Amino acid sequence: MKRITFFILVAFFLSSCTAKYYMKQGKKMYDSGRFYKAGTNYEKAFKKTPPKAVTPFSQAEIAMKIGESYEGVNRLKDAYSWYRRASKSDKQLKESYLKMSKVSADRGIFEAAEAALNQFIELFPDDERGKDALDALEVLKKKMKEQGRYVVEPVKELNSRNNEFSPVYDPFDNSFVYFTSTRRPNIKNYQAQDPVTGELYSNIFKAEFTNEDRRRDKNGNVKVLKVFPEPRWMKPDLASDSLRSSKHDGAVSITADGEILYFTSSRPVNKQNVGTRIYKATKGKAQEGEPATWSIIVPSGIIGDTVSIGHPAITPDGSKMYFVTDQLPDGKGGKDIWFVESSGSGWGDPVNAGDVINTEKNEMFPYVRDNGDLYFSSDGHGGLGGLDIFKFSKDDGQLQALPAPINSFADDFGITFQSGKEEGLFSSSRLKETDHIFSFKYIYQQLFLRALVRNAVTEDSLPGTNVVIVSDDGVTTNLVTDSLGFISLKLTTDNDYVITTERVDYLKGKAEISTYTEKGDKLYDIIIDMQAIDKPIVIPNIYFDVAKWDIREDAAKNLEQLLTILKENPNITIEIAAHTDMVGNDNDNLILSENRAASVVEYLITKGIHRERLSSKGYGETQPREVTEKIAELYPFLKPNDVLDERFIGRLRGKEKEDALQLNRRIEFKVLRTNYKPGAKP
Repeated sequence: MKRITFFILVAFFLSSCTAKYYMKQGKKMYDSGRFYKAGTNYEKAFKKTPPKAVTPFSQAEIAMKIGESYEGVNRLKDAYSWYRRASKSDKQLKESYLKMSKVSADRGIFEAAEAALNQFIELFPDDERGKDALDALEVLKKKMKEQGRYVVEPVKELNSRNNEFSPVYDPFDNSFVYFTSTRRPNIKNYQAQDPVTGELYSNIFKAEFTNEDRRRDKNGNVKVLKVFPEPRWMKPDLASDSLRSSKHDGAVSITADGEILYFTSSRPVNKQNVGTRIYKATKGKAQEGEPATWSIIVPSGIIGDTVSIGHPAITPDGSKMYFVTDQLPDGKGGKDIWFVESSGSGWGDPVNAGDVINTEKNEMFPYVRDNGDLYFSSDGHGGLGGLDIFKFSKDDGQLQALPAPINSFADDFGITFQSGKEEGLFSSSRLKETDHIFSFKYIYQQLFLRALVRNAVTEDSLPGTNVVIVSDDGVTTNLVTDSLGFISLKLTTDNDYVITTERVDYLKGKAEISTYTEKGDKLYDIIIDMQAIDKPIVIPNIYFDVAKWDIREDAAKNLEQLLTILKENPNITIEIAAHTDMVGNDNDNLILSENRAASVVEYLITKGIHRERLSSKGYGETQPREVTEKIAELYPFLKPNDVLDERFIGRLRGKEKEDALQLNRRIEFKVLRTNYKPGAKP
């Protein structure tokens, strides 16, 4: 029994020593940035540590180290599993719940992120970090719903099972794109693996957007294998053997003339690994039957070999180069964006891009668009999660995050635009935690006008009506309504539109719309009613005090409609007709109506309407009103074609009777002529 106990103690001791060794190796790898190797060493330490061990480290602590290592290489699903294992091993390990929430949010799994935070709040109610993180998660979910006007899709022809990132169009020819990938190149026995990520080292690839699938035979002759109806991305190939090294190569920037290519490389210098450098490649002359290749690879001369830099971005005029480093003095923290200016024979001293761009965290992957705007990615400016893409405007110096769906819960970076277009490519880890290339295209605001032109009384549509649309940018559009009485027109933003309709035997119709305040897509669906001139037209809501004919203030406001009609139809003359109800003496009602009609005419004259365009007549109670379909809809006790004469109203009681009397008390106008020539004095 004693011998068994002894061997158990020896085994435990040896296991503990082995675990310590792997922990030490894991820390060494982690501190040097070799996260993948760190994770594998920590996993070995985990296996060598008994479940109930407390010192010198527990399984829960090791599980956290493994999770952090895999998070460092963006293996978020594995990281979550290890953080979860840590929380199960030690429920009081606060950081495990916060880490589970973070990597879940970075994967876009908001339910799991919320569940982890609720566990944290339940176990540690006094720790405000849980509630703060839950609030931040709600903000993130809300932002994700606020989609911008971009369509984003993965580019399957450029992507593989490995990582693809940092696409860059050839500025001289946008049908070619360069990008970085850890896919296996078409090189025999290629096995170079990066200890940081566990992936193959990255290389620079090139693809063409064309409708021809072309191949070269052994003699260098080009043969077209297939012609496609629409252009597409062809299979990517290594950009050039001369750009390839035994380490990482990638993150490309090309001058506007397409002749010089700058790229990042971690290739050894004097057989020593010295981090990353920016190199310069010049395009050689094309040989007969062969495309031009990149040659003469030399250091860019931006900075000495003692500082590790990368992610070059040359401005369109070639006067400035942006780059990224965390090894220069006076940085803001993390990786910063810097720039150097051309001095003719070389580059000047590095300058930090400043507080507007750089933060205490990481700013990377700069890119300068053809209009001079600077784009970059950051995890320090706040956003939707991970790295987000930001735009620094050259004109106003303002910084803004690009909207979803370009930015997402994952890392979004390495954007490039087609020349002069609001579309291009960028990289994102939103799919299966692997960096892939996505296309984006801006969908401009969709604003449309659809107008129905109809008879104001019968509500019948009016096909064949002339419609004139004038916008405040000076554009005039002439249309004719279709067989259903409709016209349609695509509108532009930030414009006021006046729509006028013209038709024989009708008064002009008019409508106005504005697109100045509209932010989203919209269909302006309107109806333009036109008044036929073959029947009198009632001016609604013209009321007078009892036995009086003075124009009241409320009546004056309603007469504005008639003023507008007269101004928009300057060739008509009209008769103003006044009608009363049947209460009182017939002769008194006739005189009252004549005075009321005359007072309306005098009012219109004071507003600038020529006297000879106006006449007045009082009809008293002699012309009871005929009920139209519109009136019948408003008054259920009436039917179309009812005549509100004395006999009909005599059968009514209470409010119905009063409504009928009110309908008879009205001011109408009818068109007498349509050929009046303006110019006479009022």
